[in-house]
Amino acid sequence: MKFRSFCSQVMLAAALVAPLSLSVPSVEAQNLFGAISHSRRTGRQGFSWNYGNRRAAEIEAMNQCENAAQTGDCRVLVWFRNACGSIAEDSEGAVGTGWGANRSLSQSAAISSCQRVGSDCRVTRTICTGR
Repeated sequence: MKFRSFCSQVMLAAALVAPLSLSVPSVEAQNLFGAISHSRRTGRQGFSWNYGNRRAAEIEAMNQCENAAQTGDCRVLVWFRNACGSIAEDSEGAVGTGWGANRSLSQSAAISSCQRVGSDCRVTRTICTGR
């Protein structure tokens, strides 16, 4: 009898605590998205970070780019989740992007990407989602 009573109390406690733990989202579990867009004709760019989904991040980056470029040729070059994104450029117009778990990794990836199509590439912008 005591064992059955103990089990009932444990189940009741679990039933009361479970909704509390499920209703409070963890900041660690939250996915935050960012994106970088670029206009080939003007070189103008758009950036976004800390959006709740990929589509929203890409739309914001595109809107920023189009508002600056006014050419209709902006394209999202990279998107990232819970990470950093970077864009690298050279003086001749070559562009590369990259993403990584931290600034350093995203910058290395962007330079490597840019150097496949250009030379003397340098990082011109890095953005990170807040984690």
